[in-house]
Amino acid sequence: MKLLILYIGENEKFDKNLLVEIMAHIPGTKALGEENLVGSIREWEFVDKGDCAARTRLRDRTLVRLSEYLETISIPGTGDASLKIALEIQKLYPIPIRVVDEDYSFDLVLKEMGSVTALRQKMLALSSEQYVLLS
Repeated sequence: MKLLILYIGENEKFDKNLLVEIMAHIPGTKALGEENLVGSIREWEFVDKGDCAARTRLRDRTLVRLSEYLETISIPGTGDASLKIALEIQKLYPIPIRVVDEDYSFDLVLKEMGSVTALRQKMLALSSEQYVLLS
């Protein structure tokens, strides 16, 4: 499973209080707590409820973890829920956020992505380019 890593910049930290407030305003997001966490200080679950036409499908879900030192937010997976929550955080966070995967096959600015589809296409294109370069 891929892991998305959100960050602001080198040696930059997320504002914990602002992030907690933002997550409380994103529909489908539930705080999971802040005690006994390994490597993170806050965790949330995000459930993508989709549109009305898609209510019969299984709901896509993911976790959001704020790192202990506030430098990164990790989101497991690259499904719709993972991409959507990354974009939702960016919509409400005042500073441009970058996203990479654990292989560093892409490094994108979320503010420049207009939709889940656009983000997925750019990620796939850059991941494919890296694969071709390494082959």
